[in-house]
Amino acid sequence: MNNISIIIPIHEYNDVVSSYLNKAIESIIKQEEINISPEILIVFPTSIENEINSYYESLLKQYQEKGKITLIKNEGNSDYQSQVNLAVKSVNTNYFTVLEFDDEFSIKFIKNGEKYIKSYPEIDIFLSMMIETNEKNEGLKLTNETVWAQQFVGENGEMGYLNLTSIKQFTDFKLSGAIIKKYEFENLGGYKSNIKLTFMYEFLLRALNNACKIFTIPKIGYKHFVNREGSLFDLYSKNMSMNERKFWFETALKEYNFINDRIIDTSLILKNN
Repeated sequence: MNNISIIIPIHEYNDVVSSYLNKAIESIIKQEEINISPEILIVFPTSIENEINSYYESLLKQYQEKGKITLIKNEGNSDYQSQVNLAVKSVNTNYFTVLEFDDEFSIKFIKNGEKYIKSYPEIDIFLSMMIETNEKNEGLKLTNETVWAQQFVGENGEMGYLNLTSIKQFTDFKLSGAIIKKYEFENLGGYKSNIKLTFMYEFLLRALNNACKIFTIPKIGYKHFVNREGSLFDLYSKNMSMNERKFWFETALKEYNFINDRIIDTSLILKNN
């Protein structure tokens, strides 16, 4: 049995989404050197229930007898954070990861993930080395590699560990494709839906502040389509001013001390603009 379940949050559905989603699912089906494909949990808002049910029927033909697919209908908030938080409740394994519908896993993502889980049982979050690509599938940059480039070490002197000091200095870490202990994610309160732009950054700060151990797997495991037209972070980049960006980073640094998702006073953004 695999230790890792895969969550795919979907917020909309159309031909473009379907095309990307097919590639994402295919990257799971084609995983090398595993005996059983992992469970896939697809979480979606009620507004696209009919479309997802139809897609599910076609997906079964590809995935049947290889792994389990669970559909999770979200009747509440459908922002990314709430989608993931809801899906985690249905995870039946000790670890989970999030595959965004327009991203892909490397061919040995599950094999490498299982290897590190076995070798480092004390680690709570494994960050995946990520390559970011554009719409032409051209590589733009590596993400999460700072841990190795700057030779970050843990308390035992071993390289690959993230700590609170380093993440405050280097803020560009991403949790897409991270392998996370379900228990620790829920114990930390999950993602905060009231925080925009920097919710992943805030979660990492909160995890480290609560003595979680974070290690980066030193192999490219995840391909991330950065700033896809209409994506969450594409909208952020187009619609957020520098003052707004600064506000959300400052908010993350203030909020990581609190487990609960508190009300954020966004009136300060308007004053700064």
